[in-house]
Amino acid sequence: MARRNRKKRMDGFMFPVPFAGFVVAASTLALGYVWLGCRCDSLGSDIRELEKESIALNKAYLNEEYRWTRIKSPRNIERALAAHGIQMTWPRRDQVVRLYETGEPGRGAVAEVAALGRP
Repeated sequence: MARRNRKKRMDGFMFPVPFAGFVVAASTLALGYVWLGCRCDSLGSDIRELEKESIALNKAYLNEEYRWTRIKSPRNIERALAAHGIQMTWPRRDQVVRLYETGEPGRGAVAEVAALGRP
């Protein structure tokens, strides 16, 4: 019996499999790097916008705090009471209640009436 030559003839370009794996891995890493760069840029712009908003809110807070401090001054309170026709005087000693922290955990504050002297 004669031996037959069973070599297959390849017509076309032969691409080595290890090189193909390397190309796929390198392209995946490159795309991941580009995606991470875009994501970092996006997060950086979001952070800059939030910092600008924080500065604006802090400025508005300070303005409102200054306004509230001016409004609650004794002179302005007396002026507002006079404008609304409300007659008020300072409280008598027996009308004052002072709160003191006890220092005992869970107990909270203790009220003390100034005139009666009892806790």
